[in-house]
Amino acid sequence: MEQNLDILRQEIVDKSLEAFREGLFSGTSGNMSCRVAPDEMLITPTSVRYDVLRAQDIVYMKLDGTVLEGELQPSSEWRMHAAVYKAYGETNAVFHTHSPYATAFAVVRKSIPAVLIESCIFLGGDIRCADYAAPGTEAVGTNAIPALKDRGGCTLANHGVLAVGKDLAQAYLRAEYIEDVARIYTYAKSIGTPVTLDTL
Repeated sequence: MEQNLDILRQEIVDKSLEAFREGLFSGTSGNMSCRVAPDEMLITPTSVRYDVLRAQDIVYMKLDGTVLEGELQPSSEWRMHAAVYKAYGETNAVFHTHSPYATAFAVVRKSIPAVLIESCIFLGGDIRCADYAAPGTEAVGTNAIPALKDRGGCTLANHGVLAVGKDLAQAYLRAEYIEDVARIYTYAKSIGTPVTLDTL
């Protein structure tokens, strides 16, 4: 599972900037990580705007919190990322956004219904809302674990969105689809009653 850290650092920077430009991130909110060994990950730093983020800013650390490389502090949500990696061995990337439509569902603590075929194919069905926990605590990740079961992501109550994947590309794609489904459902509700799809 050991991978070229420089390549992965740059991929995290590129995906983070793309997310910032697409509106999945705003300011310094949100974070992204990838697993590089069973108990190690690369993660975005805390309090750095994504339009100035550099590859050397990405923090290399162990899941127990030990920083191996990096001059900056890791994201305040590193415990959430670590908890997901520990619970799901097949997950190698975690992407936390504050995308507006999906986060609106998190604020009202409702699942995002499966109303598009992408919900079934890429996300596993409806997107559940994990129970609330204070940001920056391990409980955010612990609460997300059941909500992520058989799903490509979940929302975090009164907080944001969590997307996971086998790699950064898949986690990013799922984050995009979560926001897209939430937006389409919201539009559809203004017209009539959306029809949900059964999970494939």
